[in-house]
Amino acid sequence: MKAAQNSLPRVTHKDIARKMGVHRTTVSMALRGHPGIPPETRERVEKLAAEMGYAPDPMLSALSAYRSSRRPAAFQGTLAWIVNSSGNHSLRQWKSYRDGAEASARRHGFSMETLDMNTPDMTPARLAKMLRARSISGLLLCPQPRARITLDFPWEDFSAVTFGYTLAQPCLHTVVPAQYRNLTRIMRELLRRGYRRIGLALHDKHNARTDHNYLGAWYAESHFLASRIEPLLFDTWPDYRKQLEVWLRKWRPDAIISGAPQIMTHLDNIGMAVPEDVAVACTTLGFFEGNDDSAIAGINEESGYVGEVAADFLVAMMQRGERGIPGNPQRIHVEGTWFEGKTVRPLS
Repeated sequence: MKAAQNSLPRVTHKDIARKMGVHRTTVSMALRGHPGIPPETRERVEKLAAEMGYAPDPMLSALSAYRSSRRPAAFQGTLAWIVNSSGNHSLRQWKSYRDGAEASARRHGFSMETLDMNTPDMTPARLAKMLRARSISGLLLCPQPRARITLDFPWEDFSAVTFGYTLAQPCLHTVVPAQYRNLTRIMRELLRRGYRRIGLALHDKHNARTDHNYLGAWYAESHFLASRIEPLLFDTWPDYRKQLEVWLRKWRPDAIISGAPQIMTHLDNIGMAVPEDVAVACTTLGFFEGNDDSAIAGINEESGYVGEVAADFLVAMMQRGERGIPGNPQRIHVEGTWFEGKTVRPLS
């Protein structure tokens, strides 16, 4: 017995083009969100395609993807790397985001251009005009200078992906290091080595920038310990050493999880040897320029790969013609890797 077949023929780009009175390539480019197609034309094509019941042919899509993977990608256009951080985008981790994103963009046939929202006389309207003039429709937003930032921008004409949690509004698709999972990994590595009095020392701004993921994971894992230590959340670097001394005397941790490698200098100034007196593990190795954290145990967030994932996701959005603020924002969490370092030792 033969399987039932769909009696309705599949709607093609040619069918849509014939009904609309345009060339087939116009339809193809519009449905892929190509920046060379005017927004009003793209909307007309999308509306007519929906009315006609158009759906991409999965076999042809797979064949196209296979052919693309077998040859160098032709130039497709330019992606924008949008910074809004008054120079902080030069942080080592954020440079790695960009390097990874640019490498991925090249594989897909895109170049990347940096545009700074902090340049004199730059406004959202002017930036959008510049992007349209350069036929740029794909945006990668570098982390913002502080938490809970709101950006007023005509998002409806662009595909956009951001990094981390610093952009509060609008809620865009986000690629972020798996901070909760990463801190959980640190806790379990320390527990496996026999540490039981594990403290957390974190800057308030770092806590806010990570949407409290480190703090939340630390509380969750500490719940099962016999000896629980209150976390040290400090708000200024100048007061850090004094607060750290008081906290150490009160709680006497055998291991400290820190958000930055600077803690090593403070412990040395206090006269505490690492790892003999206290172990140290860092949540974000490789974040700061000028800090040698090559010997510190902790998590390498694999920032270059995070950038690659973001660019891959953005290009896929553009190919699907997805623009504007998403109704259901996706969060892609990329787990880091544990680095043993020399600042922890087995206690048992």
